[in-house]
Amino acid sequence: MIVAIYSRKSKFTGKGDSIENQIEMCKAHVQAHINKDAEFIIYEDEGFSGGNINRPEFKKLMNDAKNKKIDLLICYRLDRISRNVSDFSSVLETLQENKVDFVSIKEQFDTSSPMGRAMIYIASVFAQLERETIAERVKDNMLEMAKNGKWTGGKIPLGFKSEKSYFYDDEGKKRQQTSLVHNTEDLEFVKFLYEKYLELGSLHKLEVYTHQNNIRSASGKLFEKSTLKLVLQNTIYVKANSSVIDYLETKGCKVYGEIDNEHSLLTYNKTEAVHKNGKQTKANKSPSEMFAAVSSVIGYLEPELWLRVQYQFDKNRDTFPRLGKTHNSLLTGKIFCGSCKSRLIVQHGNVSPKTGKRHLYYNCYLKKVSKKQLCDVKNVKLERVEEAVLQTLKNLSYNKNLFLSNLKNINSKDNNNELLSLNKQLEEKNSQINVLVDKLSKDHDDLITDVLLNKITELKKECNIIENNINALKKENLENENNKLEFSLVETLISKCSYIDKLEHSEQKQLINTLIDKVYYFPPDELGDDKIEINFVGAFDLLNA
Repeated sequence: MIVAIYSRKSKFTGKGDSIENQIEMCKAHVQAHINKDAEFIIYEDEGFSGGNINRPEFKKLMNDAKNKKIDLLICYRLDRISRNVSDFSSVLETLQENKVDFVSIKEQFDTSSPMGRAMIYIASVFAQLERETIAERVKDNMLEMAKNGKWTGGKIPLGFKSEKSYFYDDEGKKRQQTSLVHNTEDLEFVKFLYEKYLELGSLHKLEVYTHQNNIRSASGKLFEKSTLKLVLQNTIYVKANSSVIDYLETKGCKVYGEIDNEHSLLTYNKTEAVHKNGKQTKANKSPSEMFAAVSSVIGYLEPELWLRVQYQFDKNRDTFPRLGKTHNSLLTGKIFCGSCKSRLIVQHGNVSPKTGKRHLYYNCYLKKVSKKQLCDVKNVKLERVEEAVLQTLKNLSYNKNLFLSNLKNINSKDNNNELLSLNKQLEEKNSQINVLVDKLSKDHDDLITDVLLNKITELKKECNIIENNINALKKENLENENNKLEFSLVETLISKCSYIDKLEHSEQKQLINTLIDKVYYFPPDELGDDKIEINFVGAFDLLNA
């Protein structure tokens, strides 16, 4: 019997139900109650939550179950597999389809009977309930801490550093807490940004100023508008007084704690995790759900300065024009400046008196925001670049055999003869083992028995090596088959490029997105010649033009 032992723990500890303890308890249970001669395969995931089944060793385990490599799956406790009912249900269904039994030691459940399967489903319901209850309790505790103005973690704001301290609670237990302390040099820079924003009058102009003067963050990145806005609206910098509280309350934000014109405010519950287009992202909550609390952090900016900046934001928001949707170019998000590697954006030019159409250009983003201080490449007509890309793809289709020959060579290796040879060797070794086992059953001489056992052990090791080589070749063959499918896809897409100029705009864009990773535009050289460089996606990287 081949028994799979699965163990999981959310974080490393050396005690209790650690990975090692879980494995030993599972082995002992199998040998005592199921099969003392069972062989074990160990799957360990340490540092992974039971909230989902997206874990490397667990994926490997399920793949082995589908390939009939195991007879039984055992774990220390049900929630080691999953705390989610739907996930657990799908796992159990997969195990049953592949005739793999399941045993959980702690709950004493197994799937060899209908009652056992039913009890496992019931237990998994309670496991998920426990998980959701814990998550809700943690969230409530975090919010209560927040209402008392305590730092609950997250990205440390510019101008602060975190400091750990220890204390003893009412029960005498040692606790740790993290607090924010001033970094005076950075806070002076924050004050400079507030004053410069008021001087320039807009976030865009402030961004341009930081780019022109090559002002960067501690990590070496140029300041984007989104980063500057977070700094300029953060309440952690202001010495909270009644005017600040009144301003926040007019925005629908509840404020907790007593102000003292010295300590700053921390804001909480501003965003929530949401699923959008199959991905998890953050979304802003409504103002009524947000709140602020007087913190233990000493404020740095005077209320008048902070409020003037907020009023300027409000003024700009009311007067900022509503712009229409930008041009949906073929290379949006794909095209970059060959000189500075920044993205190229679409810029609207004048209307042509001859055609009545507006000229469109690709413009370097870094050039735009730095007012040519950090990059000064000339704009290029959008149509000119896109026509060049389309023509390159069309030319590629005419010479596809030349470009695809390298891909074909990758898939040309044939392992079938080597596989036949290894399988034949394995068959011969197993046959030798069977003969020796037969002799062993008939001979009772201790000396001969030892010789036979040693020989059988040696042959088994050789069989294991051969089996590993067979599995490696099978894996390589599977990869080759996948490469052949990818090669077929490449061939189909490149063939379609032969009439790409006749396709609809959306079809052209889809083809470009599938084939091309990035396009770099290089401005004219000394001879006045400009060029584009196309980098293709994935297997297409052999085709870089």
